[in-house]
Amino acid sequence: MKMTSLKALGLAALLMVGGNAIADEVWNSNVGRIVYADEIGPTSVFAYGSAEDPGVVYILGLAKVYQNRGTYDGYWAKNKAKVECTTERPGIYGNMTKFWGRYQIKFLDKGFPARWEATWSYCDGAAEKVKIEATPAVAEAATTAPAK
Repeated sequence: MKMTSLKALGLAALLMVGGNAIADEVWNSNVGRIVYADEIGPTSVFAYGSAEDPGVVYILGLAKVYQNRGTYDGYWAKNKAKVECTTERPGIYGNMTKFWGRYQIKFLDKGFPARWEATWSYCDGAAEKVKIEATPAVAEAATTAPAK
């Protein structure tokens, strides 16, 4: 129970600091900053959004895989969204929510860190037209660092 509380506190802190997050992987995307926040067994947990409107993505099979990544399925969850589902799924801190959808992530690079793109939906509906496209924040920092 104590470890769960610490993880929840850590995720809250990670979401609040946003751009200054310290994590193994951080991406900039067309929907904002996304952070690889945790691993629960074989599942990776990504955090995104602001402290006022946080979201999570659970990706099955990605945990502990750092090279030669492929395509993985999962789902996103928030406390509120444009569409309310008829069923619930675990969301932020494991709290049940009716605001979720399918998420499929495809890594574009075999090495670490890697770019990726994702398709997503509301609930179990058809994929939305806009894909999420993400690039490692590390690569951005390396290319914008001043020359010495």
